[in-house]
Amino acid sequence: MALSAIMLMVLRSLARSGVAGVREWTTANMLAIAALVLFAARGHVADVLSYDLANFLFLSAPMAMYAGFARHLGLQPALGAFAGLLVVSIVLLAAFHYGVDMPALRIALSSLGHGVVCGALAWSLRPRGHRRGPRYPARFAFWAALTLAFVHAGRAAVYGAHYDAQVTLFDTSVVNLVCFALGTLAQPGLTLGAVMMANARLIGQARHDAEHDDLTGALSRRAFFGHAERTHANAQGGGRALALMIFDVDHFKAINDTHGHAVGDQVLVDLVARAHGVLRGVGCARLGGEEFAVLLPGMEADAAVSLADELRRAFERASVRVGAGPDVGYTVSVGVAGLESGEALSGLLQRADEALYAAKRGGRNRVVEALAA
Repeated sequence: MALSAIMLMVLRSLARSGVAGVREWTTANMLAIAALVLFAARGHVADVLSYDLANFLFLSAPMAMYAGFARHLGLQPALGAFAGLLVVSIVLLAAFHYGVDMPALRIALSSLGHGVVCGALAWSLRPRGHRRGPRYPARFAFWAALTLAFVHAGRAAVYGAHYDAQVTLFDTSVVNLVCFALGTLAQPGLTLGAVMMANARLIGQARHDAEHDDLTGALSRRAFFGHAERTHANAQGGGRALALMIFDVDHFKAINDTHGHAVGDQVLVDLVARAHGVLRGVGCARLGGEEFAVLLPGMEADAAVSLADELRRAFERASVRVGAGPDVGYTVSVGVAGLESGEALSGLLQRADEALYAAKRGGRNRVVEALAA
């Protein structure tokens, strides 16, 4: 109870985080605490509370944990199947208490129900190659669930084989003590895994927000320069090609002044979306205002110029719908530079920027390749 109460307080700190699953995990620990209180009161309160209600709450706890993990992972939980399992388990436990008193069989049935839920939980948490983010939190929760599934299965097998034995919940046999000790850590262990997954999600979201422009979704200026420094070092060290294009929206101030800043924002969002389609997975970065940059590792300058012109033509055909009025079209000017041997990153950036301004001076809506350093 104390361990679950501690985990409940930890989960409370995540109540307003917006992380999916926290509500279900909190409910699971509350159910577990209530069930353990009733189990501890056995012999002092009515059997319907210390047996029936306690078992109902205790089996509901891992089901709530499962629902939380499923929601956190974006899976569809099998709530109908678990509701059926819960009803069948409680009916059978009541039958072997009030009908024919068989405590060993009750323990076996209870463990079997918990084992099924923990097995389903482990299955939902099984390692997947496409899962993003840190792997350790999910692996910890997976192994905790899988271990509990085997422990419950073993306990069910042992007590099921001796179904007619007269035992108690607090039987002092080695098997029961081991299972009881591991069971004590079940809810806190699963909750610890859940908290680690929630924290990993929050850290990942914070990192994404720091590295991306909140309007367009493009890389932020800071993230771009960090990426550019690493890419430049790799290109220089390995003698590989590297190209850079810098582009911005022509007459963007006039778009803002004529149609308003909301339309200007729509233009920038549309620009980034179209750029991602043309660049085929190569991300662009917003350097500031209406200026964007694309780093092209492994690409020579002439290939980069061809790609830049394809990008320019895509924008030339683009337009943004503005209410009932006419659509707003826009074009871009692009400067392209290829990395030269021994050239610093600052030099590459300066040449691409100079090529951009040459494109603007030349009439806009065009691509200009930078001169050699």
